[in-house]
Amino acid sequence: MAGASARHSVETLIGRAAVERGMATRDQVLAAFEVLKAFPKEERAANFIQVFVQRGVLSAEQIEQLRGWVSEDESPAAKSGSGMAAPTVSSAQMIPGYEIIKKLGAGAMGTVVLAKQLSLDRMVAIKLLPKKFASDAQYIDRFYKEGRAAARLNDPNIVGAYDVGQAPGGEYFFVMEFIDGDTVFDRIQAKRRIPEREAIHIARQAASALKHAHAKGFIHRDVKPKNLMINKGGVVKLADLGLARAGGDTAAASEEKGKIFGTPYYISPEQIRARDVTPATDIYGLGATLYHMVTGRVPFDGTAPKEVMQKHLRDALVPPDQIATDLSGGLSMIIEMMMAKDPRERYHSADDLIEDLDHVAEGESPVHARPKFDPPAAGGMDGLGGPADGQVAIAAVQRAPSPWSTTMGIVILALLGVSVAANLVMVMLLMRR
Repeated sequence: MAGASARHSVETLIGRAAVERGMATRDQVLAAFEVLKAFPKEERAANFIQVFVQRGVLSAEQIEQLRGWVSEDESPAAKSGSGMAAPTVSSAQMIPGYEIIKKLGAGAMGTVVLAKQLSLDRMVAIKLLPKKFASDAQYIDRFYKEGRAAARLNDPNIVGAYDVGQAPGGEYFFVMEFIDGDTVFDRIQAKRRIPEREAIHIARQAASALKHAHAKGFIHRDVKPKNLMINKGGVVKLADLGLARAGGDTAAASEEKGKIFGTPYYISPEQIRARDVTPATDIYGLGATLYHMVTGRVPFDGTAPKEVMQKHLRDALVPPDQIATDLSGGLSMIIEMMMAKDPRERYHSADDLIEDLDHVAEGESPVHARPKFDPPAAGGMDGLGGPADGQVAIAAVQRAPSPWSTTMGIVILALLGVSVAANLVMVMLLMRR
């Protein structure tokens, strides 16, 4: 973290890695370290897991995963400047046919290196499963599933898969298309807010990738800024299919029953409830990502992942055009529909979403998303007092209540009735005389 010495402790590196990978916010990590300061120096490492878990910053499993990653990052090969993930990957002989050049980064399922595929003379990215998982059948199966899922998805907006296997030295590897560029997360970090036109361009391509994946029966389950890569030509590539699951994979559904998969800031309500996922799940994740792009904020924030997820379940979404006032009402409506808490109220397909994004990109109103109307006591549409950007608001015309149905009206009618009755009595008395 800030102010750390040149030789970082493992705990500090774990905290930094958690922030970089979107597992926790910087404020959450710093607050946990403040608590640790209350312990004597020699006891801080021993209490690290307890503090982070009790405060809900990270789970024990996440800490162990991060510990494995930072151990690789701090390996002798990495420190020597070779840029390689671990000393075991030191030459082309470790993965026949490839010359490893440098380390690119680390993700939830391993380290990614840049390599040259010698047979085709092209640059590729290779994901390497950490050795600590090499004896875990569940992790190996998930690693191969990612490769097989990516291989079945042949789309210009999805990172291409070339090969998956085990090297003679025992390393499990997954060879994929190398994307020379940045991620949506990098752009948010650099710009804070991504301009509307650029955000629509990115979201449309991501939606096209989801359309293809859904047509093939796959749900990504972890759409977020870090998983949307952009090459030098501006082409968006959906990456990291480590959590992708085939819709008809009943065995996986049974095995994962009751487990939560996803990233707290972009996770859908049904994922939090560990219910069945559908294409609408990915649309929610893309909606949360688009919200972050155009507002510079995540849709729901909190001091711990559990708090953030509770907000996804219960809190009303602040319309994005109330945060970014220059945002068009049309795009705001699209994002709100994408992030409806009930999957049935979201876009029925990525096709419908693409159609609306195209309309708004042309300065027109969306055809599927519609403005929501608050009750009269709450004001106008979405708290703005009326329709935005020329969107025609069609509301049901209600009959005004009769003034005689009010309490005062009833009293007046009663008095009139008494008066009429009294006058009739007087008339009858006069007639008898």
